[in-house]
Amino acid sequence: MAPTAGTCAPSVCTRLRFKNAQSKKAQRPSHHVKKTPSLKNRIRGLERFLKRGPRFFERVKVMRKLRQAKNRVENADDEAERVKAEKAFQTYRQEMVYIYYYPKSEPYISLFPPTPHSEQNLQRQQEIRAEALARFETEQPTDAFHQFCFNDGKTGDAAAASETSRPAVELLLKKPSKEMVKKQKKARSKREKAGEKPRKAPALVDQEDDDMSDAAAAEGDATHEEEEAEAEEDDFFL
Repeated sequence: MAPTAGTCAPSVCTRLRFKNAQSKKAQRPSHHVKKTPSLKNRIRGLERFLKRGPRFFERVKVMRKLRQAKNRVENADDEAERVKAEKAFQTYRQEMVYIYYYPKSEPYISLFPPTPHSEQNLQRQQEIRAEALARFETEQPTDAFHQFCFNDGKTGDAAAASETSRPAVELLLKKPSKEMVKKQKKARSKREKAGEKPRKAPALVDQEDDDMSDAAAAEGDATHEEEEAEAEEDDFFL
């Protein structure tokens, strides 16, 4: 088809660029293409979220308070503040045990009711609390309960071991200071000018350990951002 008057036909280079762009777009892997969920799927997801009962939302609320109390215990400045934070941590932990062992066949009795419970509900709540604590003492579901409380992908034993061994690991993976690196570079340059063979300076840290420490730091930042995003999402829905 001939171009109309007043218009200019695309050049050969323009046609080739357009053709190459179309071929690259067609050859792009499917996992690189960002898929937008359909309106039907989004409505289904919203319906599933709204069907979750008060037990789920109270678990999210207590989970957030449990993390805050744990951080206060770890970052306490004095003994009185630490004792107060530990008491709050134990209180929220008992509430989590109540949620963890609550019988699914019964209607849920809320821990944070908008109106006071009746005497019958209060009595039944105390019975369920006692039964839940007794089951927890006998079964000791350490790993499952830790995952239920913190949802961090760690087991209870691994989390305790990482907390106790963290100071020693940080000392072992400590990086050399900037002054030490400058001194090593100056000594190396002097030896090279004098024509001496460069001696291998004793490394303060193994390269693999250094990479591991950087990876662990990056992973810690990523988990911290995920927790902040989760807290913001919980605040939005609660």
